[in-house]
Amino acid sequence: MEKMDFNKFKEKIESLEIVYSIQDKVPYTIYSVDDKIVRIKRESTGSKEKLKMEELYRFYIKEDYYDTKIAKDKKYISGRVQSPAVAVLRALTENMK
Repeated sequence: MEKMDFNKFKEKIESLEIVYSIQDKVPYTIYSVDDKIVRIKRESTGSKEKLKMEELYRFYIKEDYYDTKIAKDKKYISGRVQSPAVAVLRALTENMK
């Protein structure tokens, strides 16, 4: 699969509105995207989280399969936001197939 450049990657994330966790299908609403941060809201708790765009893009570029174990073990995603990060990447890549 050919990988998107950063600008296309960002544009595709901006087009997503809601993504879902792998395991429990928990919805995450994407409410803001810029060059540095993707802001999401965990609909299950109402908490707002930030995903670092640089980390998300590096994970996207380096891997072809996305899950929370890879995100954490390979230290692609810092903090406790592996699940929403994986949800975003899965939504992006599934839409490309």
